[in-house]
Order: sequence, then structure tokens, then C-alpha cells
Amino acid sequence: MDVDSLEQVDGSKRPRYTLFHPAIAEFRKQYLSFYFIYATLLILLMWALLPIYWASLAYATQHTSRLTVWVVSRDRSAVGNGVVAAVQRAAADAASIPTLGWQLVDSDDDTVNSNDKVIDSVIDEQVWAAVAGELNQDATSDTFSVLSGGESSNLNGSAISVYYNEARNQFAADFYIIPFINSLLVPTVAEINANITSHVLSSNANNATALGHLAKAMGAAGAGAQNGAVVTYDLNNLRPFSAPVVSALTEVGMILIVHLLLHSCMFVLLSKHLRPLLTRAEQTMTNSGLRPIIARHLSLPHYILLRVFAPLIAYIPLSLSFAIISLPFHVPFHAKYTEAQGFFLFWIICYILMGGVGLATEFAIGILTIRFAPFLLVTLIIANVSITEFPLELLPGVFRYGKGFPFYNASQAFLTITFDTKSHLGRNIPVLIGWLLLSMTTVALTSRCAPTPRTS
Repeated sequence: MDVDSLEQVDGSKRPRYTLFHPAIAEFRKQYLSFYFIYATLLILLMWALLPIYWASLAYATQHTSRLTVWVVSRDRSAVGNGVVAAVQRAAADAASIPTLGWQLVDSDDDTVNSNDKVIDSVIDEQVWAAVAGELNQDATSDTFSVLSGGESSNLNGSAISVYYNEARNQFAADFYIIPFINSLLVPTVAEINANITSHVLSSNANNATALGHLAKAMGAAGAGAQNGAVVTYDLNNLRPFSAPVVSALTEVGMILIVHLLLHSCMFVLLSKHLRPLLTRAEQTMTNSGLRPIIARHLSLPHYILLRVFAPLIAYIPLSLSFAIISLPFHVPFHAKYTEAQGFFLFWIICYILMGGVGLATEFAIGILTIRFAPFLLVTLIIANVSITEFPLELLPGVFRYGKGFPFYNASQAFLTITFDTKSHLGRNIPVLIGWLLLSMTTVALTSRCAPTPRTS
């Protein structure tokens, strides 16, 4: 019995049955068969894909040592030696306690012999952060001199500077880099201050003038330092993640692009030669789409052109709309380029991304039909989203595939445009174009393998 036979009965006289009536036993069997098969496939897909995303978040703390932090000490006494000793202890305990990838760098090295060069190294993403002492190589002796009788106004309270780049990856910066640096420097600086204060007090116990200078120095430093300490450190965020709205572009926005493109493909859906593979509901959707109106009248070459280039033309206004929606919410397109240049580049990247992902959706529906295409699309989304939150350094090695995936490269390009992070556009755009060409090729090849649409 054909499932559609009930629809041959006039609507007003169509028989209606209870769920377990014998008259619809065959229909019920077909329904339950597909019901349990689809549910089983969903469970298998869940077990196959969700662990991928879970794993991208679960093991980040185990790999924090991959986040390289340079430690540059220009002071050879209490301040510099105290920081170096703390870093060495942290590195020694790295096997049992999560920590950063501390690297002691010789202050005479050409790459770090000035604070400007240290800053450039962080911005250029050679390292995730840098802890640098002040340029004065005698910071400790100068501090002793000031506390023992010099002018307290000459005391430089921030003897240590920390430089980091939050916009490179705000999750890494906020969850690991800054907390770990604070956990190392807070007790270290407290110990340094205690040692310096103790030394000054013991050396000048009977010197009221020196003790007065010490009190004044601590008071002067206390106005802007941690707990009145005379030696402190400051945090310098070289590229703040100052526009949270950008997260909508680098994460959820790209998922929405896939979802919207799926709906657009379903609307423009495939030609009638796929009807035998579809359910009645899917056939109704197919018949109400645009492509079947003309596809049956086209030769195969022109049918392929229709499948490939009709979506690409549609993605021009779609990508432009996606870009324009961001303007009222003050996305900082002017960070690296002018506002117009940044917006135009953002739009072009959105278009290439839509082309690659949208035609991949077209390919999935053409091969798997609407019934099973979501399985491939969910796989595509999970595989891409898993590598956009934390940096690849914090993920297990298998996630290195991210460098060749569209979401990772689009996200990195968006951060360059909006926060002036190091430009990887020379790799990002070719990768996105590669996905676009791959999708165009697969859509064309699957159209060729399919039966040629014929005039009915």
C-alpha cells in the first residue's frame, strides 16, 4: 500500500483512525521504522560529534605550557633575581601544576633589548605575553638608594611591566595568561618588597631621616601601587578586546550563516529527478521552490551553471546584509584600516565564507537529500566551532586541522580587521577561497553524476 494513497480520498470523507487501528498497520510500521532509524542515527551522531566539541574545552588547562611567555630581567639584584627565581620554580613544578610556558630571555638579546622591541614581539604574536623589568639595570640599588635617603618622588613603583595581547584570543588571556601571571607575580612582588623593606630597616635602624624617607616612599607608592608596596608591576593590554559585539561575528554569527544558507538551499531546492528520494512533505517543499520551475528545461551544462552560480549571485546581497547589520552596533572596522576599507574587506570575507559554506550545503542536500543533509551540516558546524574559542595551542594535537577550516580562518581575519591583531590574511583568504573552489567543484561533479533534468 502506498503511503500517499490516503490523500486520494476526498478531504471531507477521508477516513480517520485511532493510532493502533489495524487499517493503518502498514503505515504505522513504516512510520515507526523511520522513527527508530532516525533516532538511532541521531544518537550515533551525538556520540560521534559532541565529544569533539567537549574535547576542545576539556583539556585546555593541561596545555597552558604551550602559551609562551618571555621573562626579561634587566636587574641583577633583588627585583630581577626574585622574578627569575619564581619563574624557575613555576617551570620546575609544571609537571604537577598547570602553568604558562615561561622562557627566560637574556636582556642583551637584540629582540628584547628595549621595551619597544618586547611590545613588538607580543603584537607580532611571537609570544603570548612578556614580563619585562624596567630599562634601568640597577632598579634594586636605585630603590635602596631612594628608600635610604633619596627623594621618594623619584621612586619608580612599577619595576616590572607585563605586556599581553587580549584580542589575539580573549579566552586564553582572561582565563589563563593574566590569572597565571598574577598568581606568580603577586606573591613574588610581596616577597621582594618584604626583603627590601627589611633590608632598609635593618641597615638604617638608628637613622630617623632614612626611616622617614622609607615611610614617605611607601606612602607615595601606595597611592597607585598594590597595598602600599614600593615595588609593583603593571599590566599592559596592547590589543584590548574592547568590543564584545565582535564575538557575534567570530562565533555564533558563523553558525547562523550556515543555518540561513541551509534554509536558502531548501527554498531554491533541487530538481524533480530527486523526488523519489523525498517524503511527501519534502516533495511539497521541492515543488514550491524556485529551481524546479526551470531546471527541467535545461541541458546538463546549464543546469550545473544554475546550481553553482545562482547561489553565488544570491550570496552578494546576503553577505552585504550580514555586514551592514553590524554597523549600528559599532563594530570597530577602523582598527587597522579606514572604516570604509575595513567594512569592505569584512564584506568580501563574509561573501567568500558564504560561498564556501553555502555551496557545501548545496552539495549535502544534493547527495544526502533534505532528510539526511543535516547530519553532514551538523558535522561541519561542530568541526568548525570546536576550533574558534580557545587557541589551537590549548587544544589536543588533533585540532591542528583548524588552520585549514573556514571558521578558524574567517574568525582570525575578523579579529585582524576589528582589533588590529597580527595579520594572517595572506593565509586566511586563500584557505577560504580554497573551500569556495572545493564546494563549487563538488556541486558541479555531483550534478554531472545525477540524471539530466528533462522537460516534462
